[in-house]
Amino acid sequence: YSSGRLEWLDFGKAMGILVVLLVHAGCRLGLVTYYGGMFYMPIFFVAAGYTFRIKEGESYGTFLLKKAKRLLIPYFGTSAFLWLFFWVKDCVLGGIPGDLKLASLFGILYSRNQMWRSGYAGLNPVLMDILNSPLWFLTALFLVYVWYGLISRSQKKYWLLGGGLAVSVIWHYATPLLLPWSLEAVPYFSCIFAAGEAFRQRDGAQKLDQDKRLWIGSFNVFLLLGFVCGSVNLSCGNYGVSMLAYLLVGISGSIVILMLGALVEVKLPKVSHLISLVGQQTLPILCLHMFVYMFIQAGAMVLGLPEVLQKALMVFGSMIVLTVVGCGWDFLKKKRK
Repeated sequence: YSSGRLEWLDFGKAMGILVVLLVHAGCRLGLVTYYGGMFYMPIFFVAAGYTFRIKEGESYGTFLLKKAKRLLIPYFGTSAFLWLFFWVKDCVLGGIPGDLKLASLFGILYSRNQMWRSGYAGLNPVLMDILNSPLWFLTALFLVYVWYGLISRSQKKYWLLGGGLAVSVIWHYATPLLLPWSLEAVPYFSCIFAAGEAFRQRDGAQKLDQDKRLWIGSFNVFLLLGFVCGSVNLSCGNYGVSMLAYLLVGISGSIVILMLGALVEVKLPKVSHLISLVGQQTLPILCLHMFVYMFIQAGAMVLGLPEVLQKALMVFGSMIVLTVVGCGWDFLKKKRK
C-alpha cells in the first residue's frame, strides 16, 4: 500500500478476526471452524512478531509506553465502557445502584475468562462476564512485548526464550491455575511471536511466492498435526493434546494463511484490498463485536429471523459496522494531523 502496510499481513489478520467472530457467534461450520480455531489467535502473535521493532536509541521504557498506549488504553477504556453500560442497565435501572458489579471489576483486573483452566473439577465461574471476554488477548500481548522486548536485547535471547517456554509447559501440566493477564502463558505466546520475527528476518515475505516447499511443508504440518492436536482455547488454557504440538500447529497455520493472503493479493488485488481493510481494524472489532452482537441478535429475534440468518447478521454486520467506524476514526485522526 501507499500507507506502507503489508496487505497480505492485514489479510491474515482479517481471516483471524473472521474466525473469532464465527466462534463467538456460536457458528459450527465443521472443518472451517475446527481448523480456523487452530490459527485464529496465533496469527495475531505472528503478525505482531513480524512487525516487531525497537528503534535504535529507543529505551525499553519508551518502547513499553508505546505498547501500553496501543493495547492497555483500549483494554481499560473498553472495559470501563462495558462495565458502566451494564451497571446502568442491570443495577441503576433495576433499582439497585449500590451493586457495583464487583465480580465484573475483578474480572477486568484479572483479565482471564476464568481462574482455572477448562476441565477443572471445582468451582470455575466466568470472570469476564460483561461481553469483554475477547479482551484477554490485549493484556497477554502487552506482556509478550514486555518479555520479548526485554530478552531481545540479550545475546542469550533464544536460551531465555526456551527457558521461558519450559516454565510455561511445566506450569501448565503442574497446576490448572490460570494467572492474571495470561502470565503463565506469556513465554509460550512469545515463541509464536518470535516465529513471526524470524519469518521477517529470513525474508519470509519473498518466500511466500518463491518457495513451494514452505507452502507444502506448512500446510501438511497444519493439516495433519492440527487433526491430531484436537480443539484448543487459549483463553482457557486449553492447548489440545500437547502444548508443544500446538505450538507447531499455530505457527504453521498462520504461515499458511499468510501465504494465502500473498496469493490473493497477486491474483485478486481488489478482493485482497477490501479484505485487508478489515485486517486494519481488528482492534475495534475484537473489543466491541460481542457488544454489537447483543443489539443485532435482539433485533433479529424481534423480527423473527431464523437462527442461521441471525448468526450471519451478527458476524458480517458487526464486521462491516466496526470496520467502517474504525476506518472513519483513522481518517479523522489523519485529517487532524
